[in-house]
Amino acid sequence: MDFGQAFWGSEHPDTARLHVQQDYVDKMIALKRENMYRVSQYIDDLMAKAKKELGHARSGSNELRKIALAQHIDETVSYLRGQGIEIEAPESRTEGGRRSFLLEDVPAFFGRVRCVLDQWHASHMIELYDEMVTLVKLKKQVPTAE
Repeated sequence: MDFGQAFWGSEHPDTARLHVQQDYVDKMIALKRENMYRVSQYIDDLMAKAKKELGHARSGSNELRKIALAQHIDETVSYLRGQGIEIEAPESRTEGGRRSFLLEDVPAFFGRVRCVLDQWHASHMIELYDEMVTLVKLKKQVPTAE
């Protein structure tokens, strides 16, 4: 069956293909960024809670604050490991059957988390970009040796 010009529209097929590819790339990048934003937001929220607990623990107002800080740090480390990011927790000690972190090591841990998260974000965006470029055939795929 032959379709007329009105069916196909006025856009050249190659231009239409490029628009579809661009839309696909934009959607994939948006989906990846949304997921990465959720991960970053979750870690940022945990870090904010941990920083608040650190301030209370430093003031010596409550031993329970040190326990809460340890829980936030443990959750942060576990969540990052779940995302495939290995990070070492600050040094800890056990007092009276309760584990707590050395308070002077905690700020450096916060810095490491931020740095590792920034590197994770950048590497995922580069990986996504390379994948999209390959998918739209702007770059030749490197054959895999099997």
